Amino acid sequence: MWKHIRIEHNDYIIKKISMDGHHKVLLSSFVNMWGEEITSASLYQRCKCFNPLVEGDEETVSQWTLSQIHDKTNAQISIKECENAQVMEINSKLAGVPFTVKFYLKVMTSQEIYDEITLPLLLMVQQLQAQKHLLFDLLKKKDIEITEYKLEGAQLSRRNIETLAFIESHFEKLCTTIKIPDEFPLQPTQLFTQEMQNLYDNVMEKYANCKKLKEAAEQHADAEDSETQSVINDSSPEKKQKKNPKPEQNNRSDEHQKKEEERLMKCRKDAMKKKQLNL
Repeated sequence: MWKHIRIEHNDYIIKKISMDGHHKVLLSSFVNMWGEEITSASLYQRCKCFNPLVEGDEETVSQWTLSQIHDKTNAQISIKECENAQVMEINSKLAGVPFTVKFYLKVMTSQEIYDEITLPLLLMVQQLQAQKHLLFDLLKKKDIEITEYKLEGAQLSRRNIETLAFIESHFEKLCTTIKIPDEFPLQPTQLFTQEMQNLYDNVMEKYANCKKLKEAAEQHADAEDSETQSVINDSSPEKKQKKNPKPEQNNRSDEHQKKEEERLMKCRKDAMKKKQLNL
């Protein structure tokens, strides 16, 4: 989840992702994005390097360190710009003892910026459009309901709350008159309010679930295709011929066996005749 953070008079959004001992720290101004990927083992060694007296198991120390990114009460964060990276330094206290760690955030690729910033914003716009159309449909149904009440004789007790029927084209025309504020924030992250953060989290959760369902469906389809191909192969003429030889082949085999038995019987008879002559 992105969180708004103010560092030395500049506004950013910051995010940490942890999965199976691998961590990613992301920082963005909505103009640029920087990040670092690091394992629990590497982060633990870095913590020990800056804080030799730190004790604790690898995962616990790593998770506590990452939690300081969002700890506005105890942690102080500063950023130093370097040639190819932003060095983010966190100063906090662990059990009353001063604690320092640094993250070396490199400029992220255009694909990573798309995945983390552009795509979610597009999904948010799409979601807002869908919500707008749902609201339009609800307003139209309300107008029909009010009309029904009036036809049945219902009357408003206060005329000042009476509204005109909702017409979508009139509403769209009215929206074009809305002006952008003259004092537009110099830093785009100031527009990333809590409401926007909640919408971001909501659409990304839906997107992740949709992606999982699509992958599961593809795996299921692949498994069915594999099973179908196996059945087709088993039912091929070659397989059937091996499993069930043709009657002609069976007859030939029987004839061959019969001739062999007759030959053996003749040999035995010849042997018996020779034996009798010798006697």
